Amino acid sequence: MNTSSQLRLAFAALLFTTVSFATQAQTKKEQPVAKDGFWVVETAPKSKKSTVRFYTNEQKMIYEETVDRSLNIARRQTKEQLNVALEQALFVWNATHQIPTDRQWVSVRLDRK
Repeated sequence: MNTSSQLRLAFAALLFTTVSFATQAQTKKEQPVAKDGFWVVETAPKSKKSTVRFYTNEQKMIYEETVDRSLNIARRQTKEQLNVALEQALFVWNATHQIPTDRQWVSVRLDRK
């Protein structure tokens, strides 16, 4: 094998390794998505409070809570906690078809860190 063939082979191996690592990194970054329903977070500019609303897939609001912090919904952990609270709200909604009040599902989830 001559030097140019060895260089091509080394370059191909390096390229293959780089592509395989990039593919693995992309699969690990999948975002958590709720199976049913969805949530919306509203935070006013310069505010330290956020309002979280949970909805069914039919866009019916089933729960609302205001938390005393600004939520960073770009964080995976925050999304996961909101999805767990959404599941709780959907469970209660499906059982009673009433909007629960005086619950703190979001606050409790976020304080469990």
